[in-house]
Amino acid sequence: MLLISSAAPAQQEGENIYNQDVKTVQLFNTETNDETPFIRNDRFFILSFDILNQGYQRLSYSVKHCDRNWNPDNLFDSEYVNGYTSGQIREAQPSFNTVQNYYHYTLQFPNQDMQVKVSGNYLLTVFDDRKKPLFSKRFSVYEPVGQVGIGYERVSSSGNPDLNQRVSVKAAFPNGNSMNVRQLSLCILRNNNWENALCGIQPQFINGNNFTFGQLSNVFDGGNEFFSFDTKNISVQGYGVLKITKDGSLYNTFLYPVIPYPLDYAYNPDVNGAYYVRRFDLSQERDGRTEGDYTYVNFAVNMTNPLEDKDLYVVGLFNNYQLTDENKMIFDEKRGFYEKTILLKQGYYNYTIATLDRNSGKVSYSEISGSFWQTENLYQG
Repeated sequence: MLLISSAAPAQQEGENIYNQDVKTVQLFNTETNDETPFIRNDRFFILSFDILNQGYQRLSYSVKHCDRNWNPDNLFDSEYVNGYTSGQIREAQPSFNTVQNYYHYTLQFPNQDMQVKVSGNYLLTVFDDRKKPLFSKRFSVYEPVGQVGIGYERVSSSGNPDLNQRVSVKAAFPNGNSMNVRQLSLCILRNNNWENALCGIQPQFINGNNFTFGQLSNVFDGGNEFFSFDTKNISVQGYGVLKITKDGSLYNTFLYPVIPYPLDYAYNPDVNGAYYVRRFDLSQERDGRTEGDYTYVNFAVNMTNPLEDKDLYVVGLFNNYQLTDENKMIFDEKRGFYEKTILLKQGYYNYTIATLDRNSGKVSYSEISGSFWQTENLYQG
C-alpha cells in the first residue's frame, strides 16, 4: 500500500488514552493478524478494549478524516462517512473468573451503522456515556490501485558502519491510474510505531507510472530483536518470567532483567513489538478476551549507575511506544536496577527499552538493547 503522508506538525491528531481505567486497546487487522493500522476499503478491523473496575457503560465512537499530516482536513462528515456520524458500541461482556473485574468491549468497523466513503487517514475516538473521550486510535484506509514493494538492506557510514538499515520502496500503477507526482509522498512505518515514522518522502526516480523511493536518508538504526515474555498462565513461570508472587489479590510477575549493551547480535524470533491476549491454565485454552486476568508485570534493567541526563521507558505496541509516566522507569540505587511495574492483561508480549535525552529530546529505541544491521524488522509504506 502507499500511504499518503508527510512531516507531522505539532497540532497533528495522535493516539491517546484519556482514562487510566482503559486497558488493552487493540485495533486488530484480520488480514495481517496483528495491529497493522492499514485496511483496504473493502475490509474491516476489530477494535477491542477493557475498562477496569466499572460496570457496563453506553459507549459511543466517531471517526474523523485527517489530511496527510494527520491534521483535521475540515471535510464535512457527509463527505467521508456513510450512515451515522456517531455510533454505539453494542458488544460488551463482563470479565469471567478473574480477580480483576472489567468490562470487555468490541467493535467491528466499518459496520452497518457507519462506513467510510474515501481513502485516507482517520482518527477513531471512543467516548463514555457523558461524551468524554476515553481514547483515540489512528488507522488508514487505502484503495488497491497499484503494487508496492518494500525492502531493506545494510547501509554503512564512517560513523556507524554496521548499525543502520536503509529502506527502499517501489510503487507501480497501471497505465489507467495516472498519478499526480506533486500529490504523491511516502511514509515508512517500522514495527507499527508511529513515533519514529519517516514521512514526507518524495519519489527519487520516476519512470512512467513507476516510482522509486530509494533515498539514502530512508535510514533507521537496525535496533535489536524485541524482548519477550509470556503470562498466559500466571500461576507458573512462562517464557521470560523470573518469578511470580502474590501480594493481595493480584499476581506479581517479575521478568528477567535486561542486560544492556550487547556486543553481538543473537537471533531471537519475535512478533515485531506486538502483543496477543491469551489465557491457558488447567490444560485448557480460555477465552482471553473476557477470562484473561491482569497481573502486575515488573520490568528491570541491570545498570550499575543511572544514565546521566537520560530517562528510560518500557515501550511496545501495548502502549503505542509512547513515553509516559505510566511506563517511565525509576533507578533503585541499592539494587542497581532501573525498574517499572505495569498492570497488563495475560498474554504474550514484546517490549523494548527506550531512552529519552532530557537535553536534546532525542529518543532512542536501541541504546539499551543494541543495534545491528541483521535485525529483522517489519517495514510498511
